[in-house]
Amino acid sequence: MQTVPQDPEFVVPAPVEARPVRLSRSGPQSRLDQRTGARLDAALLYARMAEGHPAAMTVAHRFIDAWQEYLRHALPLLAGALLPLSGTAPETDTGDVAAEWARLSWTVWNLWPDTADDIRATDQAIARLERASTAAAVDVAAVHREMLAVDEFLGGLEARADAALDGGRDGDRTIG
Repeated sequence: MQTVPQDPEFVVPAPVEARPVRLSRSGPQSRLDQRTGARLDAALLYARMAEGHPAAMTVAHRFIDAWQEYLRHALPLLAGALLPLSGTAPETDTGDVAAEWARLSWTVWNLWPDTADDIRATDQAIARLERASTAAAVDVAAVHREMLAVDEFLGGLEARADAALDGGRDGDRTIG
């Protein structure tokens, strides 16, 4: 029985080992894969920090980068999901996720005013993430907790948009 080493940094592939992985390089599947990968990176890095990894500062920088990368992929996906309902395509892929979210949040609020509290929480989480990228000290637990809530909210919005398109063809945009 093979045991898994505690520290993944010591995992070295055998010279004859091969692990081919299919990669989507463009289109929606690529963006979905990259969003999922960034979220997983953040989760793995948080786990390393939570266990007291010796290089916690370096890991913390990458953790913040992973959540920013997540947003760079998640916001265009959400914009695409909302486009058929809103008729507008807020600009994404600008590199300024806070500004992109600010524009996109208006679309979300116009479609579903009941999401105002979640929109506000997302505003705050993105602002904390932006501050964390230049801060001298960061509460990584708070960042992770808030960004996991953002992930859940954005995923819920995509599902709500899909449900509205699938079941709401009668013009009811409030399904969900």
